[in-house]
Amino acid sequence: MHIPDGFLDPKMSSGLLGAAAAILGYCLAKVMRAVTAVVPQRVLAAVGNSLGNVSMAGRRVLTKVGEEKLLQMGTVASIIFAVQMFNFPVNSGTSGHLVGGVFAAVLLGPFAGAVVLSVVLVVQSLFFADGGLMALGANIINMAVIGSFGSYYIYVGLKIQFNEAICVAIAAWFSVILAAFACAVEIGLSGTIGLRDVFAAMVKVHAVIGIAEAAITVFLIRVFRPGEPS
Repeated sequence: MHIPDGFLDPKMSSGLLGAAAAILGYCLAKVMRAVTAVVPQRVLAAVGNSLGNVSMAGRRVLTKVGEEKLLQMGTVASIIFAVQMFNFPVNSGTSGHLVGGVFAAVLLGPFAGAVVLSVVLVVQSLFFADGGLMALGANIINMAVIGSFGSYYIYVGLKIQFNEAICVAIAAWFSVILAAFACAVEIGLSGTIGLRDVFAAMVKVHAVIGIAEAAITVFLIRVFRPGEPS
């Protein structure tokens, strides 16, 4: 799923990198607003007086809930990073590992989930050569935006009629398939491999990987959010 360097056209790589930066900037802004709050004017006045009338108007401060949210984001990022180190065989020498997009989005929300998965992808690319630097934007779009953010709304839509475990499993499976589809389109349009060939290969393998993704995600959600009905 991680696209290495050399598989994408430079224009494709740079365009997706710009798109990833813009989307992540928006997600980060949403997260920052969620974990901070504007200090009331009466509190600002009191603090200003105690500091010699230093103006703090318009300042946003980290809330207690925000601190807990950031700690939870760090925990989820660590779990995804650790679990992704374990590969499972699929067929013909190929292997897969947890993507973790739905796991992050369900626990944290879609904006924070996309940010967490992007951080994991950046660390993997910089320090473990898992995915190319030039292809980083594509990998973020495929796995963090489509696989996490996009699939979250599949999960939300399904919750109207189905229980938690079914919703998580279906959303997790689709997160892998949709990310693989996007990856195939990017590589095919870059002319590296024929679109029909890369599409058939990617979707066939990742349909199997998606089953494992679904099972692992359901298990992790039950462990880290045990109060949810199954």
